Amino acid sequence: MSRSTLDRLRDIIQSAELAAQHMGDLDADALVAAAGPRDAALFRLAVVCEAATRLPVEIQALAPEIEWRKIRGMRNIIVHDYWQIDTGIVADTIANDLEPLTAAIGRLIAHIEHSSE
Repeated sequence: MSRSTLDRLRDIIQSAELAAQHMGDLDADALVAAAGPRDAALFRLAVVCEAATRLPVEIQALAPEIEWRKIRGMRNIIVHDYWQIDTGIVADTIANDLEPLTAAIGRLIAHIEHSSE
């Protein structure tokens, strides 16, 4: 069963929020040592990246401020090159990039919902 575009957009927001919750106040060094929160945050980041990767190109084009290529790259590292995960980048992404991403995704959801009325 396939997910709709709106479902995938909502998955991104939900998983981004959960990644931030799992990381909490941990910095990159603490995240390395905290296996449970680290693994949970990484799983949620993988969901964010996978859902974003599977969005139609025309939807991605509506949000050029989102760095879709970098999102695909992060997904590939988490899923395929897991031994190369840089927890500093993970912590920075969660702390600084997820909030602007979810704001942009929220605008996409509003645009799609408004367009379908």
